[in-house]
Amino acid sequence: MITNLEADLLRTFVAIAEEGGFTAAARRVYRTQSAVSQQMKRLEETLGIPLFEKLGRKRRLTQAGQNLLSYARQIISLNDQAVMMVHASQEIGEVRIGAPHDIADSILPLFLSTYAQTNPRVHVMLKVDRSPNLMPLLEDGRLDMTLTTRHSERFEGKLLRSSPTVWIASSMLRLERNQPVPLVLADSPSIFRRIALDALEQRGVAHIERYTCPSLSGIHVALTAGLGVTARTPEMVTQDLRILGEREGLPPLPDINFYIYRRNGALSQAASALFDQICTER
Repeated sequence: MITNLEADLLRTFVAIAEEGGFTAAARRVYRTQSAVSQQMKRLEETLGIPLFEKLGRKRRLTQAGQNLLSYARQIISLNDQAVMMVHASQEIGEVRIGAPHDIADSILPLFLSTYAQTNPRVHVMLKVDRSPNLMPLLEDGRLDMTLTTRHSERFEGKLLRSSPTVWIASSMLRLERNQPVPLVLADSPSIFRRIALDALEQRGVAHIERYTCPSLSGIHVALTAGLGVTARTPEMVTQDLRILGEREGLPPLPDINFYIYRRNGALSQAASALFDQICTER
């Protein structure tokens, strides 16, 4: 006749062996000493053999108890692994989300922090790139959703917020009124590039492009080095940068919109939950 051993009884049994007594084991398994004693009585009755013998005021494992100990550890370990894997297989999902550098630095952390608390086992794949590069990935289904500065009627989405666009330069840079404005810009088709050039041309402000770089980190390096001025949202301003304006002869800039779009077709439950959360918390 096969005897089934209860994992809870084995867990307490191992605790007694490792802690050196019933009292210490009771604290470890969050039970009273009386409850621990009852558990060991049940385990001995199940096996039909004594597992402990008295040695003065203490108890030690019998030979049968010592034989059981290594197996008990293995059974508990396998039990815990099985429970973990079952829960993981039910809860793990994957979300593929894109975001431009500006949004990844400012807006996205707030959404992901909240989402991670309620979906700790979801694997989030984040693609940080420029909006013109992210939209084709959404079109091809290689992203579940993307945050972007580009307006589109081809996907389901919502306006998240509007932010001011400002002129930014090094705190050390001083513009000369009789000299062209030195510019630090992303290459085309950057929306911030277009905003900056349109504003300067409409006002007839002389300008010259001193530094061109597709990455936000490269633009930040050029600004910090004092190579020129760029147009971005205020979130880019750090301790070594400052906002310029009409006092320096620069024209006002229009606000910029940030959107979120989801790919066409069905989303996974994990992706749908994140998309809905971002739309709701905007």
